[in-house]
Amino acid sequence: MAKPLFPWMGNKEKLAPHIQKMIPPGLTQFAEIFGGSGAMVLALKPKRGRLDIYNDLNNNLFNVFCCIKEKPAALCKELKFFPIHGREAFAFFRDILSHEPDYYLHIQEEKGVIRQEACFSEQEVAELLAILDGRAELFDVQRAVAFLLAQHGSFSGTGNSVGVKTIDVGAIVSRFPAVSKRIETVFLENQDAMELISKRDIPTGLIYADPPYVDAERCYDVCFPRENHILLRDKLISCRGKVILSYNNCPFVWDLYRDRFYIFSLIRENPLAQAKAATYRELILTNYDPRPYMEDQLDLFTPSDGQKWIPILLHAPGNIA
Repeated sequence: MAKPLFPWMGNKEKLAPHIQKMIPPGLTQFAEIFGGSGAMVLALKPKRGRLDIYNDLNNNLFNVFCCIKEKPAALCKELKFFPIHGREAFAFFRDILSHEPDYYLHIQEEKGVIRQEACFSEQEVAELLAILDGRAELFDVQRAVAFLLAQHGSFSGTGNSVGVKTIDVGAIVSRFPAVSKRIETVFLENQDAMELISKRDIPTGLIYADPPYVDAERCYDVCFPRENHILLRDKLISCRGKVILSYNNCPFVWDLYRDRFYIFSLIRENPLAQAKAATYRELILTNYDPRPYMEDQLDLFTPSDGQKWIPILLHAPGNIA
């Protein structure tokens, strides 16, 4: 289990413990389809027999996770973490390299098979090797570092505004070992979330979706108009497996999901608000009743100020047993 490498708009690090209580046991697959900082999959304890998937269409996000998984030394060098001074810094780097990266080993093995004369013609070999070489160049360390520094240097992880603060590279690198270790067993995807739902929906799986919030789409890099929210709803209600969504609490979301989904309420601190103790209401929606898996007693009443972060059941669909 690990914490996100970088601040990110809508980061679900604080919500992760509550959402995880809703996840049923016995899953063979968990897919975070709007990955962002990866807070949910990073916090989810790995389990033998379950495939964990991180997906985001944002190439910068995908590239950072690829680099930390397969090029941690180059990433540290580009961050100017070298030369290492002190035992603590050395321990960070030693732990980063303690696992065996397998991406390039697999590429070399595949090249060896392709070069066997009985398998492919000379022209086919050249074409296939070019594809494999292209895969090996997917990782852009300089771009990953620029992204990390921009996120850590921006206001509330927006990436497009400058925060008045210095950047502690050591603090960034200190998270590398845990993240690198956790994503050893995470499959990284760089696809459109809508397409991935169809590909990854299975009866024994769970899809977690944290889409851009309604009327807050301008805060995100991708365009996600209202018709996309409707399309997402149509995709998710047809899923054979379990679904969990996190959304902002607004009438449009209620209209989309109230007929088929359980709706829970959460209150969290709003990191974008300047006012003290500012709050931002959030919803967690599920296409199944998660209460049997949850430790906390739920009721239909709004929590008191001392009960923030406790999910409260607001709505149970009448047409779901």
